[in-house]
Amino acid sequence: MTDMTSYAALFASPASGDNTGAIRTLALGRLNSTRKRIMSKLAESTQEEAGRALLAFLPGGASAWRPETGLALSAYRNQQHELAALQLAAALAGMGGSGQILTRIETPQWLYLDGWLTAVNGYCTLKADGVSISIHSDVGNTTYHATGENRWTPDDAALGPWAAFASGGLSPRYVTVSGLRHSVEGFPWISGPPLLATDFSTGYRSPLPGAAESPITSIRRGWQVIVDHTPVYGSWVANTATGCLLIDPSGTHSAQSGSSYDHPGLIAIEPPECPLFCGEILVHECSHQQLLIYSMVAPLVTPGSQEMYYSPIKRATRSIDRVLTGAHAVGNMIVYYATLRQTMNLDRRSQERFDRHREWFSHDYRPALDRSQSLTEAGRALWGSLCKTVDCAMEQ
Repeated sequence: MTDMTSYAALFASPASGDNTGAIRTLALGRLNSTRKRIMSKLAESTQEEAGRALLAFLPGGASAWRPETGLALSAYRNQQHELAALQLAAALAGMGGSGQILTRIETPQWLYLDGWLTAVNGYCTLKADGVSISIHSDVGNTTYHATGENRWTPDDAALGPWAAFASGGLSPRYVTVSGLRHSVEGFPWISGPPLLATDFSTGYRSPLPGAAESPITSIRRGWQVIVDHTPVYGSWVANTATGCLLIDPSGTHSAQSGSSYDHPGLIAIEPPECPLFCGEILVHECSHQQLLIYSMVAPLVTPGSQEMYYSPIKRATRSIDRVLTGAHAVGNMIVYYATLRQTMNLDRRSQERFDRHREWFSHDYRPALDRSQSLTEAGRALWGSLCKTVDCAMEQ
């Protein structure tokens, strides 16, 4: 059995090397594990044919670290096994895979694919051949086609409440306009099932491209800062940021962002106009994504730990696992800014953020995690590697 502790440095920061292969392997393992769970439940409920179809569905060559996989697992945990099968088929199809599955959805549900929501209800069929994905249900029919921008787009974009647009960069692949606000207690997500009116098309109108032009430009510029000035974070972001869910402006003039275990590969951002700040947020959220991937196979904190420490990024006392998550992101943001200043002058506000992150790391996170008794061997290895990288970056 592979000792996953040896991979800790690769997930602590990108300074120790490119972890692309490890991410793809772990993500595919999670997808296959989810597939087995769903198939088992389908067999128990006399849905063997759907289970066999799910088993025969071939994945494509794209990464399995995508929100469709996590949403399938969420549906499975909520005992929505037919929806779980359909959502996992969407994950396999979104990877460029091929196959066909028929399920029955008892109540109206949303099916997610590459930033779009498709309403499904009744007998549902999903068929994919690597270049197109067709979804048929009692609600209607939708066909997605692969675009030259490495994403999927429906032929008819007027049937759902969300719309996804090309980011203009390698990562994230797409940016979704949802109209959602930041959720303090959880990841922002659509709260209710589809409202099935007689004429479904009159119930929803997808946002127009102009609604996303300015924030997409900000995200693209943030990505370009990473490519041009901190290329070591290029694969760090590209491997984990499949898509971006736009958060509507809060009016507080402070950028909001978030990630979730249930939505792997999807980050939520209220993008700031400053490209350096937007690049920082991409590094921040993708650091969370990196930690999510690694913690799936290497627990970082001993189960049942009661340790609590102050987390300055949240301005509150948090459990040790959340403190480690915050410290991991802050450490990587320090490395990001330290790398930036080697090739450019930081503006005043960027320097202030850099200084604040350094203070948080040295005065709060480091003392707490250094004395913690709850970090596992993998947790200590990851934390030690990150501290070495931060120290090295500050010496340059």
